[in-house]
Amino acid sequence: MPPRARGDFLPFLQRHLITLILIYLAVVISQQITVGEFHFNGDEMRHAMTGAFFRDALADHPLQHPLRYVRQYYAKYPALGIPHWPPLFYLVEGVFFLVFGLSTWVSRLCILCYALLGAYFWYRIAERQGPRHLALLSTLIYPLLPYMLLYERATMLEVPMLALSFGAIHFWLNYVERERPVDIWLVAFFSTAAFLTSQKAVFLPAFLGIHFLILRPLHLLKKWQLWAALAVAAAAVLPWYLLSFGTLSLSYERVVGQSLQHISNRWWGEMTFYPGKLQEQLRMGWVIPAVAGFCWALLRNPRKHWFFLTWIGTCYIIFTLTQEKDVRHTMIWIPVFIYFGLQLMEELFAYAHAPRWAWVAYIVLFGYTLVKGIENDRPRLWGLEAAARYMSEQPESDIVYYQGKLNGDFIFYTRKFDPEKRRMVAREKQAVATKIVEGYGKRIIMNTPDEILAFFRTWGIRYALVENQSEIEDLGPVNSVLNSDAFVIVRSFPLENNNPLMRDRRVTLYRYRGALERTKEPVIIPMMTIRNDIVARLDELVGRPWPAQELSPPHR
Repeated sequence: MPPRARGDFLPFLQRHLITLILIYLAVVISQQITVGEFHFNGDEMRHAMTGAFFRDALADHPLQHPLRYVRQYYAKYPALGIPHWPPLFYLVEGVFFLVFGLSTWVSRLCILCYALLGAYFWYRIAERQGPRHLALLSTLIYPLLPYMLLYERATMLEVPMLALSFGAIHFWLNYVERERPVDIWLVAFFSTAAFLTSQKAVFLPAFLGIHFLILRPLHLLKKWQLWAALAVAAAAVLPWYLLSFGTLSLSYERVVGQSLQHISNRWWGEMTFYPGKLQEQLRMGWVIPAVAGFCWALLRNPRKHWFFLTWIGTCYIIFTLTQEKDVRHTMIWIPVFIYFGLQLMEELFAYAHAPRWAWVAYIVLFGYTLVKGIENDRPRLWGLEAAARYMSEQPESDIVYYQGKLNGDFIFYTRKFDPEKRRMVAREKQAVATKIVEGYGKRIIMNTPDEILAFFRTWGIRYALVENQSEIEDLGPVNSVLNSDAFVIVRSFPLENNNPLMRDRRVTLYRYRGALERTKEPVIIPMMTIRNDIVARLDELVGRPWPAQELSPPHR
């Protein structure tokens, strides 16, 4: 290459290196994007099915009776995540479903877009804090960690929340530096979007507030745009959370518990929970340099690294005080720890007067991360799509009973193979209702054989699909009835997976022998996640395209 051409090419490469990194990340993350069904963590099925609900709402535009539409939709497809989770991600996912169709890969494509958006905003944040190559390297490495790939390849809310939070922080830094009104409005937009995606966005106001107190740009308080943007964001977020608190049977209690008694009662376990999970998040190859880099920054030069130290400290305090503990809650500090690990190597090799060897270390760590990421195979399961397809072809299958923890996966495919929404799924909650959060109680609805047989007869349910592994103990009476002379086994669907601990998983299809006498009276869908049960009429929900031209008046 001629010298002049080389001189033109290098600046071009430097300017567009982040674009090349994002393309590379897209290729790696999207590996096997079409393989497997929804099942991860239990929540994934709800996130997918709620996206399908928004897709249908956008197509049906039920403007006259929106709440009735929601209730009837849940009665037909009892696997929705609202109002347990905020609605924005589902709206975005619903648009993807509307454009590309109902499919697992479409949902994962939506998550992939969020992952790339988050990587870009992280780069823009990190390039302010030190050398540009550290920002690029951390952007290249953190999304390839096995723990991150697990959530970048599943329909979960953590990666969308990260992307929107990074966007809010980036534009906040822009606003503090340049004081342009457009930046504070973008802060409000991304903060609002984060809160309407996941409750874990509570990290944002805490971190931005501490950042403001440290910098003390008090003159910004005189700008009306700051207060207007804050008011607009609050006006957009608060109604949803007030609705959620009023609707859910357990909402903010999951955060604060009983006046934070969980901290005082088991303070050591609470205080050490998230530091103890760094190994799971970073793996051994990164946890040592990352933690060492954090300690180095904290002890040697905290004034230089105060921004990222504040980031980690805020994350630790907020989620340690939260009663509900989960490793994924602190995912937002993973890129910061990776950055500290890279920063430590840079400073150590500079101190040893061997800066070029730092690049050898970078290459080794990147190669380690890449190999581990490629070797990491996300949990995959399949088999319920075939069961749902089979049921869609059977007569007298307009209502199917499903019993098992993978109910949301089956419901999603039931909806996929039923474009006119003629069918309905009844779940085990008709016998034993439980809360969406395990450990918070259950309600026995039916516990005698006569009640269970009456349920199948009066609902007009000919077929029942039952998983061979159930987590609900009180379904014994149902299983006894299914294995009595009143039912006959039709066939079994194997549930294949790549988890050696999940063997001999299958779904058995039963056929009810008796006569069906579907009731014309309203039926009750038991609820424990929200405060009130749902009442619906079966003749309005099944056997014809739904929704009808005019939804009937609500049932009281």
